[in-house]
Amino acid sequence: MMRTSFSCARRSPVRFAPARVLVMLLAAAVPASAQLPAGPGQAETIRLCGTCHPPERGASVRLTREGWEDVIAKMVGLGAKGTDAELDAVLEYLSTHFKGEAAVPLNLNRATSVELESIAGLLRRESAAWIAYRAKRPCTTVDDLRAVPGVDFKKVEKRRERLVCF
Repeated sequence: MMRTSFSCARRSPVRFAPARVLVMLLAAAVPASAQLPAGPGQAETIRLCGTCHPPERGASVRLTREGWEDVIAKMVGLGAKGTDAELDAVLEYLSTHFKGEAAVPLNLNRATSVELESIAGLLRRESAAWIAYRAKRPCTTVDDLRAVPGVDFKKVEKRRERLVCF
């Protein structure tokens, strides 16, 4: 048995080979343009993304526009080549057809300690400090947390887009 760095090589090749062959045959039988939704930017997406991986890989990912911007920037950093117009077309295509759900913002005036720790990124003691403070003065804007003793506002600032006060 030939050794590789892939963990799947340790498994029995007979057990997984039929499924792999079927997936490869199906993927090869249908052109990428038929697997991706039609629309402006489809050709650019197939051409630019298809040089390194199957372009339909994007069909399994759902991201916000900002998330797709990060992915495209990462791919350009790894060597993807395209004009600004082509990259913009790819961004529009992916963010339109493979849009992710934005997380529901956390209301800081009603959040539990666990939510403040997991979503806002606060430490347990910072969560406790905010909960005690908001009992007397609930926030009206996220910036109100600057005045809370014992809360590192830099953490709040990093996750501002997920936080609200009402």
